[in-house]
Amino acid sequence: MAIRLETISAGLAKPLWVRDGEDLRTVISAINKTPISTITQPRTIQVISTGIVGDEQADPQVHGGTEKALYMYPQEHYPFWSSLLSESKGQSIHLEHGYLGENLTISGLSEYDVYVGDRLRIGTIECAVTKLREPCYKFTAKTGLATAAKAMIQGARSGWYLRVLQEGRIQAGDAVMVIPGPRECSIGQQNLALLHRGD
Repeated sequence: MAIRLETISAGLAKPLWVRDGEDLRTVISAINKTPISTITQPRTIQVISTGIVGDEQADPQVHGGTEKALYMYPQEHYPFWSSLLSESKGQSIHLEHGYLGENLTISGLSEYDVYVGDRLRIGTIECAVTKLREPCYKFTAKTGLATAAKAMIQGARSGWYLRVLQEGRIQAGDAVMVIPGPRECSIGQQNLALLHRGD
């Protein structure tokens, strides 16, 4: 199956409401991403060593920096999240790409297909897979669902981070070429390890 870049999303750091016991407080987060290049409206986007030009991360120690410059997520998981949130909120919810905080929404690749150290070529950029995305309290706050983080790891629906090896330009519709690395640990296996660590 062909692997394709479906959507590129970016966003700025803004206040996010989080629940702290019985209280509500705000933290700064850039989890809210908006599509800036789609299949129906492709636009060329510049990528540098720290990620998409114009995109922000609020806490580079957790998300961002050169080791987590881009966050990639399979669009195949979106029906699961739409169904889960629709059920929890009692109304039909359709999620747009970027909702999970990802920069690159792709098709044709899952967590069990991708290994740490694999290289991905998209447009004129080249990236290396570094690790899974570990969901934090900001993800729970974004979804409004207490079990969201656990559901992400249990189902190996974490997505993964990329380091930019070669800067360049990408746009929605670009093919994604995988160049296998050592193939010692898949992102799916990292999900399982994280799940067992929490037991």
